[in-house]
Amino acid sequence: MLAIASTNLMTSNHPDPVVVPVTLRDGSIAEIRPIGPADQGLLIEGLQQLSPQSKFARFGSGISGLSASELRYLTDVNQVSHVAWGATIDDEPAGVGRYIVDSAAEAEIAITVVDRFQRRGLGRALFDALTASARASGIESFHFAIEPWNRTVLRMLPGIEVGQDESDGMLTGRIALAEIPTSGQEPEFVHLLDWSRQTWPESG
Repeated sequence: MLAIASTNLMTSNHPDPVVVPVTLRDGSIAEIRPIGPADQGLLIEGLQQLSPQSKFARFGSGISGLSASELRYLTDVNQVSHVAWGATIDDEPAGVGRYIVDSAAEAEIAITVVDRFQRRGLGRALFDALTASARASGIESFHFAIEPWNRTVLRMLPGIEVGQDESDGMLTGRIALAEIPTSGQEPEFVHLLDWSRQTWPESG
């Protein structure tokens, strides 16, 4: 599920503090890097900062917490079949973007941004990190499902193909990566992704 809403991220005591700094529309700096096993605490902190609507957009319910297995699933990722990037702003958890590969050339994408950091361009920055990761891995397209009222996503990604699932009313979309312009920071994202894969080879 794709949602502009939720969660967590990076820890200051990670063994390698390297990040990709991204300047947002309001001039603030988001520090973006791959999520790792040490990030569970910030994931919890980010979840607590979400509005009820944002929680529903991301999780499909007004979730109040995550189980140990859910936290492990969201942070102990291999950065190959399950890729996850997190962002902080002023050392505060600000957003997460992730995709899960479900075929040789396609992946399901989800992006979440803490409410008070929305409308700055952070969702797009996380999308750029995911796109860079996917292109470097041979992924050709993303797909997603969102609540019909979650139009923020559609504004963030203009020109995507959108339909509606007749069974549950969710809006579904597909994005061909070949049609997405290359971000100027794509090489930085790819370099950091390669580092994370070597750092946590047993994850996921």
